[in-house]
Amino acid sequence: LMAGSWADRTPLHDAALQGRLLPVKRLLSQGLYIGVVTLDGVTPLHEACLGGHFACVKFLLEHGADASAVSADGVTPLFNACCSGNPTLLGLLLMYSSAHHPAHLLRSPIHEAAKRGYTACVEVLLSHGVNADIHLAGMGTPLYCACETRRLDCVRRLLILGADVHCGHGLDTPLHAAVRACGVMEVELLLEHGADVKCRNSEDKTPLDMATDNYIKHLLQTAGPCSLSHLSRLCIRRTLGQKRLSRAKMLCLPHILINYVLYQ
Repeated sequence: LMAGSWADRTPLHDAALQGRLLPVKRLLSQGLYIGVVTLDGVTPLHEACLGGHFACVKFLLEHGADASAVSADGVTPLFNACCSGNPTLLGLLLMYSSAHHPAHLLRSPIHEAAKRGYTACVEVLLSHGVNADIHLAGMGTPLYCACETRRLDCVRRLLILGADVHCGHGLDTPLHAAVRACGVMEVELLLEHGADVKCRNSEDKTPLDMATDNYIKHLLQTAGPCSLSHLSRLCIRRTLGQKRLSRAKMLCLPHILINYVLYQ
């Protein structure tokens, strides 16, 4: 099959999905086009990324595979790498493609990583400039997705790295999502980072209105004013925002206070 050819599926797709590097090399040496796509627009690179096969992905990229290829379903190799949860593979792909998520694509790598709880993948994407508060139609923000699926470590890292605790899915906040999912520890984290217990969603419900877990009800009912030091921390972090949070170290503050602001 030559460049531009379409096929329902090829042996190259199967070998890539299974991470069988020798058959991949042999098939390419026999003239099979490295970018051959299925009827759904899936390339061998898509498959290798989905399988999380670093060596196979590296070989395909080094031999001209398109790291930005988009399938008919709007899936990129980057998205599939996040499905596999391999941060090393993700870092490799980002050497060949941009971390920027085109607005027209409905499949977002960082949302997928957050939803699955692949914290290391989320961190890699954020370190490459991905917006922690990017909103996806039907899904909301990465933080909202992580709260929905009760991915505690992912929620923690997103908040520490600057995700807005108030940005969710429309009027539905991450706190609404965590309460709905009965995520006790997620609720505690969100409250620690300044979540508003009185916010109302599109159904005019507060998180407390939605709570079914008694301990979560207790947390929401007893959530009182923060200490002045904690309010100051939240104010500094909110003012800096995700993109400038690392610059907190440039503030004329004692080292111990810088660490406090950065949750270190």
